[in-house]
Parts: sequence; C-alpha cells; structure tokens
Amino acid sequence: MSKEKGKREMASDARRKLLMEAAITCFVESGISRTSMRDIAGKAGVSIGNLYNHFPGRDDLIAEIAKMDAADLAGVVAQVAECDTAQNAVDTFVKNYFVYCADPVSAVLTVEITSEALRNPAIENLFSGNRAMLVDTLARTISGCGLEKTRATETSGLVLDTIEGFALRVGLAGKKPRKRDVEALLSFVRSTLPRHDD
Repeated sequence: MSKEKGKREMASDARRKLLMEAAITCFVESGISRTSMRDIAGKAGVSIGNLYNHFPGRDDLIAEIAKMDAADLAGVVAQVAECDTAQNAVDTFVKNYFVYCADPVSAVLTVEITSEALRNPAIENLFSGNRAMLVDTLARTISGCGLEKTRATETSGLVLDTIEGFALRVGLAGKKPRKRDVEALLSFVRSTLPRHDD
C-alpha cells in the first residue's frame, strides 16, 4: 500500500511540475494578468478541473513560483557559503545571481511578478522573504570585506538593485550574459567595497 501511495505522490508531483511549466510559459508569453486558468490547463493538456485540484487559483501558482525561486536562490547562498574568502564570496554571489536574473524567462517573469505585486500586497509578501535572504547573505559577506553591519546591509540592497537592473536589461533583450558583462559588474561592485585583504 505504501508503494502505491508513493506512486500516486510521484504522479501528483509530476503533474504539478507540468502545470507549473505550463503556467510559467503562459505568464511569460501572455503576461500574468492576461493568462486565465483555462489557458494554463490548455497549455498543459489537462482539464480545468485537474488544474483546480492542484492549484485553486492564479495566486496559488504564483506562490509556487515564489517557492521555486527560494529553492534556486538557496543554491546561490550555498555556493557563497563554500567560499574561502570574503572577496571570493562577493564575486561568487554577484556572478551567480546575475546569471540567474539575466535568464530571459526569469527576466520576463520578474517583470510580470513585480507588476502583479504592485497591485497585490499578498504577492509582494511571497517574494519579500527571498529578497531578505539575499540581502542578509550579501550583507554578511560584505561585512567580511570591512564594512560595519548597517552600512553592509544598505550597500547589499543597492548591489542587489544594480545586479537585478543590469540583468533585466540583458535578459529582456533575449541575450545571454557575456563574460565582459559579468566582469564589468564585478568591477563596479568591487569598487563600492573597501579594499580588504583576507
């Protein structure tokens, strides 16, 4: 019986993944506000009832995207934690977060979700924890470069804004990040930090 339950859970997980992929495709192609649950069900090739069994509404799909985003960003945080020096940690954070944000699908989805969040505080709350995790990680890393805590937190927010803005410009143009883009960004971020030898 537990084997059968395991198979059902795997099938349910696979169905949820299919539905999420369909939702993200629809959101990127048509925009969140112009995507209906029927559109998503059609893209996934399932009945509307099946979609509602897994996700009662669009906000539930967006909440799932927030969870997926948190899991992806936890990977960035884990790579930063493995670095041997504060400067390597900052460089690793900047490179990996920039590449993550500059992905064309991620860039369009960011614009769509930001637009929805402006109208719906519940959606903004879903993603605010992800940003707080990034600011905290970067602030702790930057503190290791010689900035005191308050200044490190303020600087981290500005660095995130810089990474995200540059990445959006690259991603929305449908381009892959170039090595010189990453190097320019690294050079800029390094220039904002005190010189510090680990």
